[in-house]
Amino acid sequence: MTRIFYDTEFLDDGRTIDLISIGMVADDGRELYAVSSQFDQGAVRRHGWLMANVWPSLPILKNPRGTRGMDRIDVTAPDVHPRAQIARMVERFILETPDPQLWAYYAAYDHVAMAQLWGPMSNLPHGIPMQTDDLVTEAKRLGLTPDDLPKQEAGHHNAIADARHNLVMAQYLDSVARSR
Repeated sequence: MTRIFYDTEFLDDGRTIDLISIGMVADDGRELYAVSSQFDQGAVRRHGWLMANVWPSLPILKNPRGTRGMDRIDVTAPDVHPRAQIARMVERFILETPDPQLWAYYAAYDHVAMAQLWGPMSNLPHGIPMQTDDLVTEAKRLGLTPDDLPKQEAGHHNAIADARHNLVMAQYLDSVARSR
């Protein structure tokens, strides 16, 4: 089994989850980071929390006139791709992993955001796990709370930084489990 730790940033309107970015880190050291070129940038600009926490970590083209709210994703940046390409990248990353097991922090929305790359659940490619294990659930199983986990120093709400930190939290949980 090889674990893949991941995180997504997304716009949630109560009906759909629109992927903004995804970061994945495998136990074997491989990493994947991708930003969608197709999420609703206008809706993100109107969402205070996303503008304050997620937008600053994305590859942004600043409006040369300095007009507030007119910055946009730099679609020429190397990490920016259309959703279909991100789906192929994520599928390849996961399927190149022997016996993949997905892990995330508060995993439910991350799994849906990732799975929707292929549309409805019935379109999930063969070999892609149909569920993601949750680091918070593992902490609870070990008698810990989320506050007991290592704190992330920087990069909050940047999908690849968060995925890297998920690996750090998992390694901590592994050490707690071994010590019992």
